[in-house]
Amino acid sequence: MNCELCGSNIRGEIQAVNIDGGMFRVCNSCSKLGTAARIAKPSPNRPLRSSSNFSNSFSAPPRNFSKPRTAPPSASGSFYQDEEMMLRDDYSKVIRSAREKLGMTQDELGMKINEKPSGISHLENGSMKPNDALAKKLEHYLKVQLFVPVEDEISPDSA
Repeated sequence: MNCELCGSNIRGEIQAVNIDGGMFRVCNSCSKLGTAARIAKPSPNRPLRSSSNFSNSFSAPPRNFSKPRTAPPSASGSFYQDEEMMLRDDYSKVIRSAREKLGMTQDELGMKINEKPSGISHLENGSMKPNDALAKKLEHYLKVQLFVPVEDEISPDSA
């Protein structure tokens, strides 16, 4: 059997070590490069595993790499928390004019509300609609109204 790190023929006992999260079968001299790992003992009923399945014979806690599921965003993306409020059509102009009225740059506004300046730019040119949380931050900081009742929706012509 050869060492999985240096490739030399292993004489004596094979050492199992963890190096940077990977499990390796190594010689005594290479075993100093990692931390000792335990190998699960095969049961007498099961045959020994082949070397290609060696990594599966280590006893390590199971890992869960999946991300927690979140609810998908609404289909339209233009409704506020309740269906009676809707994002106004001229939200991009309202955001830009309120920011300019305060004498701020997109960078400065982004820093104040903890958003990227590119996100502010996308909002102001209309290529991105704010989600509920972002709209609430913008309404609070800029002192504007981005969501209006559906029947009172403000059109760009009347603003």
